[in-house]
Amino acid sequence: MRPIVFKFLGGDWDGETLRTDSADREERFLAAGCYEMCHHGTIGEECVGLSEEEVAFAQKHGWATAKNTSSPASPRYRVAERRETKAEIIVRFEYEPTAHP
Repeated sequence: MRPIVFKFLGGDWDGETLRTDSADREERFLAAGCYEMCHHGTIGEECVGLSEEEVAFAQKHGWATAKNTSSPASPRYRVAERRETKAEIIVRFEYEPTAHP
């Protein structure tokens, strides 16, 4: 299977990427889980909330401060684009802040 690359736009993970072919075992695990969560990169599907493992991964790698956002009012990432090339599958997430009451 071709490697899958996730690109995040906006929010805490703006500009960051996850890859299923990373040398980092944690990154590979998170990328594979993310692919399942967004139904294999289906446009419009969401990646809602960050697990404790994802928060720890983001902090370990110096990404923007990430909070556990598992509440219904949390920010979310939605698949905006899915492209396939001969070398890889690229899934682009866009940040979608939720309205606060």
